[in-house]
Amino acid sequence: MGLFDRFKKNDDKKQKSPEKAVIPDDLEIDEDQLLLKDIATNSKDRYERAAAADQITDQYVALDLSKTIKDRAIRLIAINKVKDERLLRDAAENSQFFDVRSFAWERLGENNKSIAEVVINTKKNPQVDEIFEKVTDEETLKWIATDAQDKRYRNACVEKIDSPEVLYDLVFEAKDKSIRKQCVEKDSFRDDDVLKRVVIEDKDEAVKMAAVRKIENDETLASIALNEDNAKIRSVIFDRIDDLDILQEIALNSHKADVRLDLVQKIDDESLLKQIALNDSDKIVRSEAVKKITDENVLLEVISSDNDRFVRQIAVKNITDADELVRIALEDEDQFVRNHAVANPAITGEDDFTYIAINSTHEDVANEALKHISQEKNFIDILKNAKIDSVRKATLPNINDLETLIRIVLANEDEEFSLKALNKIKVEKCLFKIYEQKISVNISVRAVSLIRDQKLLTEIARNEEEWRVREAAVKKIASKKVLKEISINDENEYVREVAKKRMNL
Repeated sequence: MGLFDRFKKNDDKKQKSPEKAVIPDDLEIDEDQLLLKDIATNSKDRYERAAAADQITDQYVALDLSKTIKDRAIRLIAINKVKDERLLRDAAENSQFFDVRSFAWERLGENNKSIAEVVINTKKNPQVDEIFEKVTDEETLKWIATDAQDKRYRNACVEKIDSPEVLYDLVFEAKDKSIRKQCVEKDSFRDDDVLKRVVIEDKDEAVKMAAVRKIENDETLASIALNEDNAKIRSVIFDRIDDLDILQEIALNSHKADVRLDLVQKIDDESLLKQIALNDSDKIVRSEAVKKITDENVLLEVISSDNDRFVRQIAVKNITDADELVRIALEDEDQFVRNHAVANPAITGEDDFTYIAINSTHEDVANEALKHISQEKNFIDILKNAKIDSVRKATLPNINDLETLIRIVLANEDEEFSLKALNKIKVEKCLFKIYEQKISVNISVRAVSLIRDQKLLTEIARNEEEWRVREAAVKKIASKKVLKEISINDENEYVREVAKKRMNL
């Protein structure tokens, strides 16, 4: 509500205005003053407006103009008419124009506030710099640092402030995060309680970090860390705490897993790490503790007791005792833990891998063990003794021992496997002997197909009772004379036809 709303016919007397503190209830304004105000406000002629304003003598009219009119010249003429200290203070505190506020403060003898109004509302320039340098009152500097439009003036104010109390106020009032950080970094900003409050309440990481770096008391730092969400800040806090008892208390009892995790990554005490690895409620915290543990007894305890496979896998990675790793590879209930055990580089001997491949009841573990075996004798051992049939068969590509291959074929426990073994036999006398054993038609056919000796092939083609075996021999015979004989005399039409085709090649 403007000052002169009170003189309208529909005056609302029930609603009070802040101006009533300085405006008498029985105020009466002369008509000529109201007319001059109207001209000063509404005339289209600037000179006429200025002349009207200059003729105003009523201080209340002048006050109203100084607080509301947009024309700078008119409002400055108006404020110059105000002499009453109460009215000047009202203008200084309530005018919407900083030039009026500045002029009013100056008239009241408060030069620092007068200058502050100019500095706060003006871009940096040499003229304003000159008056800014005159400001020494730290409360005024705080005001400028909080409200100045130009950041350079805000920064310059902080540089001039030394009072801890003023800096403490400013760090919580300034919207500019760089100003808040600048306050914290001042030498006189030392109070740990205030610094703690800054860390807890400020939203800017750089401001919080600056405060943390100045706090000296370990207990204060610890109390902040317990509830701090920012991992970077927690990390700096833990770096600054020297009291190991305090760190241990946080690591064991903090309700926030992130806080405990940060600490685990910084501590090296095996005893404390053991407590965390065995007892922490969070699997990630436990796993990070396990990563740093070298005591194999503790690691084995983790492997045997932790209910999380990920934690146990990490523990297995740190085991260096090959015997324990072999045991874990064979006995652990979790596939991934077993695989980590057999893949641990601490197992180096082929005998260990052979033992695993033979005794494991888990195909994935046995196959992983096979990857680490190179000696044929070990593959033969696995072939003979492995508990898993597929593991036994997986050894064949690595076995070339003739006796072993013949034994596989003769045993013929699995014809497909026997045929694969037969394919690796190159000694023709052995192939012929296998053929003679009449193990199965398929094995006889395959054995004959691998023979190159023409004499043996001719004998088979003439005398073998099974036509498929004779056919296999005919396919390998080169003599056209023998082929002609077979094409005429063989009792099987299909064999005769194969011989004829071979003759025409």
